Amino acid sequence: MTPDHYFRYDELTDTLRGFARRWPALCALTSIGQTREGREIWCLTVCNPATGPADSKPAFYMDGNLHSGEVASSMAVLYTLDRWLNAYGRDPVITALLDHSTVYAIPRINADAAEVVLTTPRSLRGSTEPYYPGEAGIQPCDLDGDGEIRQMRITDPAGRWKASAQDPRVMIERAPDDTEGPFYTLVSEGLFEGTPADFAALRDARPREDLDPNRQFPFEWNKEYPDPARPTSGPAPLHDAEVRAAHDFVCAHPNIVFHMNFHTYGGLHISPAAFCPHLTAPDADAMRALGQAMRRQTGYRCEGIFPEGAKDIAPGSFTTWEYFEKGVMAYVTELWDFHRQADPDRPESWSMFFSESEAQTLREATTAMDWDARNNAGRGFKPWTPFDHPQWRDQDGVTVEIGGWADRFCRQNPPPHLLAGVCEKACDAALVGLKALPRLQVARVSRTAAAGAPDGETVWVTLANTGYLPTAGTRQAAALDIGAELTVTLSGGAVTGENPVRIPMIEGYARQAVAFTLSGARAADLTLTVQGPRCGRITMTIPRVGAETAQKESDP
Repeated sequence: MTPDHYFRYDELTDTLRGFARRWPALCALTSIGQTREGREIWCLTVCNPATGPADSKPAFYMDGNLHSGEVASSMAVLYTLDRWLNAYGRDPVITALLDHSTVYAIPRINADAAEVVLTTPRSLRGSTEPYYPGEAGIQPCDLDGDGEIRQMRITDPAGRWKASAQDPRVMIERAPDDTEGPFYTLVSEGLFEGTPADFAALRDARPREDLDPNRQFPFEWNKEYPDPARPTSGPAPLHDAEVRAAHDFVCAHPNIVFHMNFHTYGGLHISPAAFCPHLTAPDADAMRALGQAMRRQTGYRCEGIFPEGAKDIAPGSFTTWEYFEKGVMAYVTELWDFHRQADPDRPESWSMFFSESEAQTLREATTAMDWDARNNAGRGFKPWTPFDHPQWRDQDGVTVEIGGWADRFCRQNPPPHLLAGVCEKACDAALVGLKALPRLQVARVSRTAAAGAPDGETVWVTLANTGYLPTAGTRQAAALDIGAELTVTLSGGAVTGENPVRIPMIEGYARQAVAFTLSGARAADLTLTVQGPRCGRITMTIPRVGAETAQKESDP
């Protein structure tokens, strides 16, 4: 699969069904619920049933399109599935990983609004629900027929913008001492709707569909975020059907250890600790190490999206809820580092979301426009072009120009001809998470005569976690008493002590010894069972003394 375009819902569905048809022994396609408009929210489960059922193994979960306009994220999930499935049975590393773990993949959570993004010039962030009442202002639409909604600059002596003297394509904010125009009002390309009184405060009308699905999860949910007058967090946690479906899916799969939550854009790997810098994360070192491992594979920065000391950054986000309340190691990967593609020498201290100086604004704009001209045939940025706007046609001295950026498939998502490279980076990042899952093994078993008891014996079992993450997935899970305890059971003999033995989680890359004391029947075969909610199950035979040890079933 070499993606060269963005899949609409039907093509995405057909692709998932194709995976299930081609690899029926590995893949199962199910729906986790329906969107507001009735589309199925598809989940593909990848698991080798010969090594145990899906829910008995540590699971890696990846998803995309929580934010509707970020359609590259869904393509990244599909691409990763295609790569791993095609490698199964050919690549020994991928084969072993898929044999001993489960993969859950939900490519498109917000399918309704993603369809709007892919079939109209509009871009939405959440669902298609018209939650807010309509308001006066510019209603965005494609006036010039180029298939995009860009910007309009309208000459206005009270305008807050002007063209840069160094590059007139670039609009900069008007300084306090600017008295020499022309000055402009900047709004979206579109038509004004409202009364003459509304026109005095000319601005974009806020969209009715503006709820943010990634601010609706229960952890630190804030009903007033980011503005009490217009919160995007919804009236209550889990307001959107799509958000509730994702939430319930995680709750129903306690074997999920790692979640890769794909978004665009930025070229960043963001841990829950970065979203909640005011909270202590007991897994901060692991988050840092995982982020650095992903950076080595992708070149993307780790965290760095928010200013130092920031609070209330993302209340109610998916990954913070998963980590702080469910103990899941959940990472956001913001795909597509457009700003670094345009300017490889861009200072890392510069924010992607605000400019601290006119020099920064000018450099970022010009390098982006130059990149677009070289690499995207100028599809992203359109020079300011006069337009005969019907609502300003009779206004003396007023000119309207349409131009600026078309964000959907240039800055927010990569242009289609660059999509494959971005998906490759996503796959590389996901593989870090898959490899990091806990992997429980029985490293050594021995049977020795019990001291002072000629008819008894001691069975020593050494367990090993050969994965990076602890057997509970995270230390946070252990602190919450979620999936931490392992049980080690010995049957087939008269165990005189504790049986099963319950032990705390085993850290990553670590061992743990367990001893059983038995009386009598020293020649009998014994059965050892080791299991943990997030690290799988091992059942093996410990043969009588002098025979070979045979492992019957291993689901590490």
